Amino acid sequence: MSAVAWWGYGITLTVLLVILVGMFVIVRAMSDDSGRFGEVKEMMDAMFNTPSFLRPGNDGAGSGSHNSQEEMAAASTVHEPFEDQCPACRERVTHEHKECPSCGLRLLD
Repeated sequence: MSAVAWWGYGITLTVLLVILVGMFVIVRAMSDDSGRFGEVKEMMDAMFNTPSFLRPGNDGAGSGSHNSQEEMAAASTVHEPFEDQCPACRERVTHEHKECPSCGLRLLD
């Protein structure tokens, strides 16, 4: 074999070895619970999973989600009375309807 072939094989094997070692280090960092690789874990979690701030029901501040649920409950109970037509089937709907009784279209609050 020529010297160029040896150089090519050497470079290819070196690159593959670096990639495999990098993957091994990433897997070790992701499975480590000591907190040493917290930043790497967060980056990998954001790349391959849904970020924590977009997960439903998983809020970083425990009291913040409780307050927002209370605000949503208060907002849903206080409605000004109205009567309007459903945009899909022209059936009469009121403030008490979450969905149109005729076609089932979800109405905005």
